[in-house]
Amino acid sequence: MKHLKTALLLAGISFVGFIAAIPYLQATLGAVLQGANIPIPAAIAASVVQGTVMAFAAAWIGLKLGERVGLGAPIVRRWVHREGDAAFKRKDVLLAVLGGAVATGFVIALELLVFMPQLPVLSQKQPEVSWLAGMLTFIQGGVYEEILLRLLLMTLIVWLLQRLFARGGSAQPWMYITGIVLAAVLFGLGHLPATEQVFGSLTALLVVRAIVMNGVLGLFCGWLYWRKGLEYAMIAHAVGDILLHGVFS
Repeated sequence: MKHLKTALLLAGISFVGFIAAIPYLQATLGAVLQGANIPIPAAIAASVVQGTVMAFAAAWIGLKLGERVGLGAPIVRRWVHREGDAAFKRKDVLLAVLGGAVATGFVIALELLVFMPQLPVLSQKQPEVSWLAGMLTFIQGGVYEEILLRLLLMTLIVWLLQRLFARGGSAQPWMYITGIVLAAVLFGLGHLPATEQVFGSLTALLVVRAIVMNGVLGLFCGWLYWRKGLEYAMIAHAVGDILLHGVFS
């Protein structure tokens, strides 16, 4: 199958990311699983296996659909299939790094200046995680989450919009913009179950926080995916995780 090797490579990198993130998972799952009769090692093992399988399936579907709307991972594809001339460009790598840092800095400022004053419980409910354990999540976040959110979800949205409104023609810019926004918002909404487990209940402000805190960087990553390729979105996301979970944890 055409995209099998590329999907396998992306799933393999995701697996490495899950392994690297085990110290972080050990620290955070304790609070989430408190009261549940589930051993943390078993929960981590299940998460690694499930995530790796999901990464492969999401990558394969996303690559297949992305081919029809001009989205994908051209650099990784070149590594695997020796096709095309896609390669990392210094100015685009710098854009991804700086953009990821700026977006993350904005998120941190919002947390400190807006959400924490309104939600004092935030400073009391955070699990203690070492900066190194937090930093090691950059592969899981940068690769696995980008596979799910951009390569699969955003691509699927654009593909559906093209099928519905383009009538066989090329996808229009508004379709990509819609995909960027919806993928970012859905990523934030996907954090609500964990937020509810940690804080006991959901308030309107916690919902807004989940969407904003997880969506700001997602908007930039979505734009990078559209205009530069998945690899640059992965770089920006990884930089964000290094800063948010590591340097400024």
